[in-house]
Amino acid sequence: MNHFTTLTEAMEALRERGYTHEFGPKSDYLEEKSTETKLKSDEFNVDEFHRFEGTSDPGDEMTLYAITAANGMKGVFVSAQGTYSNEASSELMAKFNVSDRAGVNTDGAVQPMDGLPVGDN
Repeated sequence: MNHFTTLTEAMEALRERGYTHEFGPKSDYLEEKSTETKLKSDEFNVDEFHRFEGTSDPGDEMTLYAITAANGMKGVFVSAQGTYSNEASSELMAKFNVSDRAGVNTDGAVQPMDGLPVGDN
């Protein structure tokens, strides 16, 4: 899997792979923005995700999720750190906790950097 430099680059690559819809949270469901299709947490799966961190502000963290609905609709959901904490139910947001799910491609996760000096040298 590719590690993308920008959110835009990742979204374009996913669009090319058929993830053409955009979803946003509404309380206890996701809503597709152009068709107003509503998906409860048991009506979609997270296929993969890509995390991006701001270069100067850790609060600029964003995660892009590629999802497939039970009806076959494929799209993306972009979550900015803390943005939906008051807008979406905990049940819905739990669906995006993918660290313990074998079927989710986690190659897009932030990887630790190896080989960097530690402390003052």
